[in-house]
Formats: sequence, C-alpha cells, structure tokens
Amino acid sequence: MSDKPLDIHERLEYILKAKGMTIYGLSKELGFDKPAKLYTILNRRTKPSYETLVSITQRFEDINGDWLLRGTGTPFLRPTSEAAANSTQIDLLKERNQGLEKQVADRDETIELLKQQILILREVISHSHRNPVLS
Repeated sequence: MSDKPLDIHERLEYILKAKGMTIYGLSKELGFDKPAKLYTILNRRTKPSYETLVSITQRFEDINGDWLLRGTGTPFLRPTSEAAANSTQIDLLKERNQGLEKQVADRDETIELLKQQILILREVISHSHRNPVLS
C-alpha cells in the first residue's frame, strides 16, 4: 500500500479482496435483498451509510471498525475463534496431505523395486532354462 490513506471505497474493496468475496457474495452475507446498494457504493456513486458499515463489522468480527470507518489502524483485528479454528484445521489437513504424499512416494518406490526384482528373477529363470545344471 502507498503512504496515502485509502478512502472508504478503497477500504471496502480491500475487504472484498482480503475475504475473497464478490459484491454479490458480500450483499448476501449482509442480508441485503439485492446487491445494487453495494454496487453503487463500490462504483463510487454513493458513500456507505453508517448502518452498512456497522452491518459489515457485525458480520465480520475480525474487521477493525476504526480502520473501516476512519482508515486508522490495521484492517483486521486478531483472528476470530472461527478463523483460528479454520486455520488450525487447514494446518492439520496440510500435514495429513504431506503424510499421504509421502506414503504414495514410498509406495511408488516399493513398486519400482519390486519391478526390478521381477526382471532379475525372469532373467535368472530364463538363464537357468537355457543352461541346465548337470546333475
């Protein structure tokens, strides 16, 4: 970000991007019947009402209301318990995924070793049929 403080429209755009949401998605999250209200705000035709800003901070408890309203402080407060739980769950899933990827790699290595052993055994069998040992 630049040194110039973001205006209210830029702060709302920042929140949308940070949350990975569309205007339509945000309007549904806030319980608006139609997204037109947010479209007019984000297209800079109007400024958000106090009620709109309050509804955003009530729905998303991790958003710093002071930053949203006045542009001071940081955009987000400490992670909410839900966000922290999601983060922990994501970390656990990543660890599980790494474990599964290792198992697959180990399995693939074992398969390759077994293939090599089969080829060696085939050679031994083929060689023994061609050159029978005298008894």
